[in-house]
Amino acid sequence: MNNFFKIHACGNNFLVFFKNKQIIFFKKILNKVNLNCDQILIIKNINFINYIINIKIFNNNFSEALNCGNGIRCLSWFFLIKKKNFFLNFKLKKNYIYSFKSKNIYTIYKISKIKFLFIKIKNFFLKVYFVNLINLHIILFIKNINSIYLKKIYIKIKKYFGDCYNIEFLKLLNKNNFFIRIFERGVGETYSCGSGIISSSFCIKKKLLKNNYKINSIGGECYTIFIKKFISIYGKVNFCFFGKI
Repeated sequence: MNNFFKIHACGNNFLVFFKNKQIIFFKKILNKVNLNCDQILIIKNINFINYIINIKIFNNNFSEALNCGNGIRCLSWFFLIKKKNFFLNFKLKKNYIYSFKSKNIYTIYKISKIKFLFIKIKNFFLKVYFVNLINLHIILFIKNINSIYLKKIYIKIKKYFGDCYNIEFLKLLNKNNFFIRIFERGVGETYSCGSGIISSSFCIKKKLLKNNYKINSIGGECYTIFIKKFISIYGKVNFCFFGKI
């Protein structure tokens, strides 16, 4: 039997397994049962002495993911609340992502550099921002978040750069409150994306120079805060159930 649990944040739901197996092993199991998820999180090993949890992340098509901000945020909640730790490092290949518990559960990334360029779509020039947060993101600020043209712009950007980027559209609601729509690489529009929210917050800070932001998405809301050379994401996490298959 294989122990697992299901957990979600901002509409993204995850299956977490405690066995370090090849993905083909989980593919065979999940194809036999009716369990849906956005990503599969595999706990390879746990070293509580050094506060390190080694993980792997796979998309629901069983391709390996480079990062998953909401998934790691869910793991942070599980291990820091359920297991009563106060600080952890999540090791994802050669990268470390930090989490700690205070009033909230904070998942922390180092601030990344931002690049930008202008692209022309029909008769319009759009300023697009590029952020590398282990996985790659393109961010655009727009006035109408419900525009019927967003999907067309998304398709055009994919033609420019290939399906290598998550693409985020941002609209300022008021002060430091934003709404985001996210088109994930290989998936299309999704409820949310933690790494997309973090990457977008870099671009927001470049514009507004504030340290705290509320980010609303189709799947719900979460918050980001800048502390010196780091950014933290936090918000509500919902535990679903434990299981064995």
